[in-house]
Amino acid sequence: MSIDNKNDLSGITSKIDAYKTTIVTKKTEKALKKLSDSGSNLEEKKTNTLKQLNDIESNIRDSTQRLKSEVKNQYDELIDLFKLSVTENINLVGGTEKPKSVDFLLNQVLEAAKNTKSRISEIFIEETMSVAGCSQEQTFLGNVDSNGPNKVYIRLNQIDLFNLLKNNPNEGNNDLLYEVNNPLNGETPFSMDRELYNRTQNEGVSFSDDYGSDYIGGSGLGIMDMKYVTSYTQNGVNHNGDFLEITLKDRPNGNRISDFLRDYYSSINIIDFDALSVKLTNVLTNFMDISVDISASEKEEKSKFQKIIQRILGLCFDNNREIDVSGTAKLSAMDSLDQSFFEVDGFELRNIENEIENLIQGVTEFEDCGNVKLPVNTEFISDSLRNIRYLPDSKKVEAISTMAEEMAEDENWKNSISPSINLDVAIKTDLLKAIPMSVVTTILSPKGLLGLMVALKSLESPVINQIEDFETFKNNMKKFMVNLVSRIGSIFVEELFNLLKRNLRQLVQTLIVDITKESKSAKIKMITSILFLLIQIASAVVDWRQCKSVIDEILNLLSLSAALNSGNRMPNYALAGSTLLPGFSSTRAMSNVVENLQKLGLPTGDMPDGSPNLVLPAILQQIIGVNDELLENSKTETWCAPVPVGLVLTSFIRCSGKNY
Repeated sequence: MSIDNKNDLSGITSKIDAYKTTIVTKKTEKALKKLSDSGSNLEEKKTNTLKQLNDIESNIRDSTQRLKSEVKNQYDELIDLFKLSVTENINLVGGTEKPKSVDFLLNQVLEAAKNTKSRISEIFIEETMSVAGCSQEQTFLGNVDSNGPNKVYIRLNQIDLFNLLKNNPNEGNNDLLYEVNNPLNGETPFSMDRELYNRTQNEGVSFSDDYGSDYIGGSGLGIMDMKYVTSYTQNGVNHNGDFLEITLKDRPNGNRISDFLRDYYSSINIIDFDALSVKLTNVLTNFMDISVDISASEKEEKSKFQKIIQRILGLCFDNNREIDVSGTAKLSAMDSLDQSFFEVDGFELRNIENEIENLIQGVTEFEDCGNVKLPVNTEFISDSLRNIRYLPDSKKVEAISTMAEEMAEDENWKNSISPSINLDVAIKTDLLKAIPMSVVTTILSPKGLLGLMVALKSLESPVINQIEDFETFKNNMKKFMVNLVSRIGSIFVEELFNLLKRNLRQLVQTLIVDITKESKSAKIKMITSILFLLIQIASAVVDWRQCKSVIDEILNLLSLSAALNSGNRMPNYALAGSTLLPGFSSTRAMSNVVENLQKLGLPTGDMPDGSPNLVLPAILQQIIGVNDELLENSKTETWCAPVPVGLVLTSFIRCSGKNY
């Protein structure tokens, strides 16, 4: 069981790196042998081939160096581990086939976001019911028709935290902020954000006045009527402001709030991929904030919200009460969080000031591009996203990657950064890391928050009266925010873990194959087949928000190749099974040597002048030479316990054996 997440993550990185370096070293060794056997043009061939092989190892080194020193969340760490774990197919004749790991990851995670709508919707419903303090059976007061007395009033700013409904969808780029289709009652998914904007433009006109019937939920039943009003009287008290008047309708099988929520959320697209694409690209470039010319104060509020989301995504929900603020081990329990957790600090405020300055200047920055400010082509991005909206769903993920590639080809951008920087990878990496946060901001749209606020108001929860804007929402909905964001984040942690596991399985299997080849025992090959099975089925994580569980599972995967190795002194029953031990392996020994060299800070990559590091193949040959001598000439002397012969015991028996 993992104790220190930071140290364990460092150990995982070291072990992956050692495994990969060992594989590359053995392939270098084979290349050297092949070249030495060929005879002709030996030096030229050796130089070219070793350059190809060392390009691979250099890429591995670069990946390790790119691991950031600042605190990251579990999702970001898994992205880096995945990139580090990617293996290259070495072709001694044609060079190296380098996989596009970031492209693959971006597409996979975007597909996960697109395909988990029902899962995210259920999480939202569960957390809504939790914050409302209601059970599955709790009911609301319904109405027979729209003139019924049981109405609830929701302030617009309670569902419109970031002022979406102030933007006319028919002006400028505002259409990108709303659903593609105009509202059509009974159509699923219903364009509720557009409808809410339409309501605000027709004060006193109800939904049923315009459509001739109540709003139809996912079940096909009319579930509510609604209208925009600027004043109302309730319990003899006059209220002025901007309100939605909601008239909930009686349901045939009882007015359970859980049934209403599921009916409502099944009728809308809570995680609209088009909206997600806009949020994602805006996080990356500020293109939409620039287009709609939002104020500095609005940008500050949005940035604060994003900082809080990132912080929540870094929480760990392990089964302990300790708080570890170093590395990736964060807070472990909800009740450990105080108000300071939900407040941005001085360092974050300086980052927000820089974001506001970038907004004013119309520029953006990418994490891996050395803080170079790049001008944002809002017209190109807007047109690209608008085109994506009308593509078939099966084409949209690929189109996002294509848009990123086209952005990387912008001459203004390419000429502003160092040629050594892969701008395409930098853009896609930042896109990838922004996905969980963008999913959260997408679902907290007016249509997403409407069901939550109706539930809170209809159950007379006192918390809703404290919510007036983003700040009061954040301060009064802490538990809801933490649980919702962390559970959504765990979906993507699980997705990344499963992708990482495939790569680790390939790494471990490659080493096991070499270990098996070096063994002369049929038993080892039998046991190895069991290890292959274990690698494929290994997954003991139940809650993907438990950082230690995820880290422990990765460590288990990486230790499978040595699963047959024993500890120090063994008890008798363990000695009886010692015949199952695999024996000495040059490959496993080389991996251990590489890992130990790296722990000491000794170079295992290219030499300072860029030439290949031939020390590792030399070390491997030393290990192989010693092993050959052990196999040929070593012996072991020991003693065996007395054994019964008839009614007496023999004396101690001197025994000899073979060390291999």
